[in-house]
Amino acid sequence: MLELIQSTDYAILHVLCEQVRSAVLTPVMLCITHLGDGGAVWLVLAALCLVRRPTRRCGVAMLLALLLGLLVGNLAIKNLVARPRPFETYPELVNLVAQGGYSFPSAHAMSSFAAATGLFLFCRSWGRTALGVLPLVLAALIAFSRLYVCVHYPSDVVCGALLGVLLGCLATYLVKRARQRFPRVKELL
Repeated sequence: MLELIQSTDYAILHVLCEQVRSAVLTPVMLCITHLGDGGAVWLVLAALCLVRRPTRRCGVAMLLALLLGLLVGNLAIKNLVARPRPFETYPELVNLVAQGGYSFPSAHAMSSFAAATGLFLFCRSWGRTALGVLPLVLAALIAFSRLYVCVHYPSDVVCGALLGVLLGCLATYLVKRARQRFPRVKELL
């Protein structure tokens, strides 16, 4: 099974590197991939949500989701799995950005979907579901960019995105639950 996943991952990346990459698309993908560096775009959005009381719960949920992703994905799973990056295993797959560490799961995909899921769930409760879809689209673009620049396998990105969605849901649940159970938290949020 692992051999099938590895060969499929390689085949997809090979097609991306050989047939999808272009002089026009590369600068766009580099810009998009850097939006996810360190969760930067999501930290800015969370900070903006923290400013106003009506969106403060959303900002807290986004930050909590990002923290959970850091602990679970980056510090635990990455080190347990220790999967080398695609360009390390297959030198013909040229990476477009410098990237160290392990490949699985994609931290960019995980943090993007974790924060975007929290934002989407709160937008839905505000009756602004269409607005909440935009962060999910950005998360998908950031995740795809990690394949385009060849620093992750497709399975890294898919698993990172799924883990991010789960962590975003968990963070949202915890924030809503804390607000219900603790009067002091309700005053703050």
